[in-house]
Amino acid sequence: MKKLSFLAIATIILGMMSCDKLKEPYFTEPIVQESDTIALEAADTLNFDGKVVVLLEDYTGVKCTNCPAAAEIASNLQAQYGEHLIVLGVHPKSALQNPAGGFPDFRTDDGNEWNNYFNIAAYPTGTVNRQSAIGSASWAEEVGNVIDGDAPVRLIVKSEYDETERELKLSIHSKFLQTVESDDVRLTVCMMENNIIGKQVTPDGVVDDYVHRHVFRGTADGLTWGRVLSSVGSISEGSNFITNMKFTVDENYNAEEFYIVALITDHNTRQVLMAAERKIK
Repeated sequence: MKKLSFLAIATIILGMMSCDKLKEPYFTEPIVQESDTIALEAADTLNFDGKVVVLLEDYTGVKCTNCPAAAEIASNLQAQYGEHLIVLGVHPKSALQNPAGGFPDFRTDDGNEWNNYFNIAAYPTGTVNRQSAIGSASWAEEVGNVIDGDAPVRLIVKSEYDETERELKLSIHSKFLQTVESDDVRLTVCMMENNIIGKQVTPDGVVDDYVHRHVFRGTADGLTWGRVLSSVGSISEGSNFITNMKFTVDENYNAEEFYIVALITDHNTRQVLMAAERKIK
């Protein structure tokens, strides 16, 4: 397990303008630090409808012929369910994700570790709330099975972005609406980039200007499976947690397409209990 810390971490952030071609350098290693709390406003809690937000992770590859069709399924499901479904496109490390030949490099160490844990060897494959790996033909059914549940946690991501300094501050507010019986509940903070144009293999051949959506860029604090919120056996209804951090967004990165995705998980089962997404601009 990685050391639990708010301090220096290694992660990947791609720098580019929205829907522009990829350009060097592809990534930097930001330093994450603690920051002051960004308080909740009345609208934050009023807008929370108490329904679960589901995570669909699409394990994919730039050289995977069938992956664009799966990405379309994921996008259609997100259009159907709106803010109650979050999609992350995860690129592990195999031949189908190899950037050689001018393809974009979306590989991450975090995504590769998740891929290995779920024993995914064929693409596209997905997980819904990090339960068993399933093919894209089953995504709609599985999402439909869990999308109507009540949220066990009110999870709200607050952010402040300084355009001049490119500094991003985050406060992640977690209030447990139900008692959760687990001795290892964690918060994972993910970075996601949307609408990247780059090469992709499709059934019709290589497309140079393919739009890659929901691309997972790494965990913001370098903790692949998240930081521990509680390890005492259970979290009581009404318990509150606030997690604060800040880091500088690389100047090559287009902040217009930068999202934070926060996950509350039961680490014993890896199940996602609640997810939340925040666009920083």
